Amino acid sequence: MTKIKLIIFLFATFLTVGCNIKTTTASKEANEIVLIDRMSVIAQNINGKLTISAGKKYYRTFTWAGGTRSVFLHPREKRWNGSLGLYFPGSGNHWKEHDNVTRAVIEEGILHFNSKNEVLAYIGRYEDQCSLAYSDNGLFVYWDKSLGAGGTLNVLIWQFLINGSKPEKLPGSDNNKIQLLRK
Repeated sequence: MTKIKLIIFLFATFLTVGCNIKTTTASKEANEIVLIDRMSVIAQNINGKLTISAGKKYYRTFTWAGGTRSVFLHPREKRWNGSLGLYFPGSGNHWKEHDNVTRAVIEEGILHFNSKNEVLAYIGRYEDQCSLAYSDNGLFVYWDKSLGAGGTLNVLIWQFLINGSKPEKLPGSDNNKIQLLRK
């Protein structure tokens, strides 16, 4: 076989094999996110005030203690701990240090429950109740800072749904500590 024929044969073989390889696709379900472009949530807890603002797609900006940092969240391809939302795993020290923090670990999504009791049991799992805030309609933000890995901002943004709907009144909620803004 001449070199030209061999090259044509190899090219045709790679082209044929490449067309038959199955690729995996992202989940057919839409990601369940809480914040859309130009929305913000402000949460007040023992750590102070945190403002989380949504930009285009999955861009989020976090402002606390007089400083602002941003990340692009990753859409989940399949449910993880009930969430088909967004996450940022906090790989490395990706931020310039602010308030002893150089990285973030973020979760955002919708969590589905069958009853108020299930929602309250979920909230009760958090040992540090002073680091969370939630509203009557099930908007929940947990945030704190830890010294690990160079200083980490830990943030959870959840919208609780009970049988597919937002709750109307959750025991222990404090609407003064959490607010949703639309610009």
